[in-house]
Amino acid sequence: MIASAPGKLILTGEYAVLDGAPAVVIAVDRRAVARVRAGAPRGSSPFLLAVATELAHRRGADDPAARIALDISVDSSAFYDGLTKLGLGSSAAVTVAATALALGTAPATPRATTAGQSAAAELRAMRDEVVSIAMAAHASAQGARGARGSGADIAACAHGGTIVFTPGAPPRIEKKRWPASVLVIPFFTGKAADTPTLVAQVAAARAARKTAVDAALLAIAEASQAASKALSAPPDLAVTAVIGALSLAASAIDRLALATGIPLVPECVTTARSGLVRLGGTAKTTGAGGGDVGIAVIPTTADVTVATRLLIEAGCVPLRLALDDTGVDLRPSAS
Repeated sequence: MIASAPGKLILTGEYAVLDGAPAVVIAVDRRAVARVRAGAPRGSSPFLLAVATELAHRRGADDPAARIALDISVDSSAFYDGLTKLGLGSSAAVTVAATALALGTAPATPRATTAGQSAAAELRAMRDEVVSIAMAAHASAQGARGARGSGADIAACAHGGTIVFTPGAPPRIEKKRWPASVLVIPFFTGKAADTPTLVAQVAAARAARKTAVDAALLAIAEASQAASKALSAPPDLAVTAVIGALSLAASAIDRLALATGIPLVPECVTTARSGLVRLGGTAKTTGAGGGDVGIAVIPTTADVTVATRLLIEAGCVPLRLALDDTGVDLRPSAS
């Protein structure tokens, strides 16, 4: 068996999701691919070790899934552009794919399925368990770096498509349909960013300038709530509602950058945003910002060639990415 999981982009709710705000997240078609390889090097990834540790904690060290997890290797090369790592949630995709493979391959794993069901059907039946284990494992591995995360990235990698993620015990994951009237154009800002470092810097700034930073986080939360509601707008209102909400979200992250003094919004993003206004669109950072991947959104009636040219002229590098509706996938290996 092999398992694969897509990357993700957190479009709204960045930072505020850690306080319980909803986040709008999409899965994208760059995939981490997990395989069982006897004798695979152990310890090469803290996320793979965390999956094995979490399975052993829940099921016992002798459980087949826990033992198989130690022999899993994951190819995440699709998350790179040459030598540059794109900010598409590779660690979450690795964790989800490894968890699904361990659970799906273990011969003694209980399956809530009937005889003759496909591997994909079996995976759907155990998706909640995949999410629960992967969230705990990812948080453990990230916690060692000071940023356990919200779990929004894990949820997107597991479910695919567009989701609204609200933290909680358990978290609420709402599947949404991205409106056909709104086109998303992802782009690389030209600069990689490290999420745990940025999260730690924002936390430090919040402690020093609580009133200003809290106000910015509230603005991010309110914009994300607006975006989540906009995804349910009638088709004739969706383009105005979604792009309007994303414009609010862009302004809110600008406000957080100003309140913290941290360069969360690269110049190419603000330049692109100014140019896209005439097309009825906007541009913003995703996730922690500071670099990595941003998005432009325009009405599908606008000229995508003009939008792409505006991005390039602003210093952005458009990426060939599409929405991934599949989520985590488990299937027989062809080899």
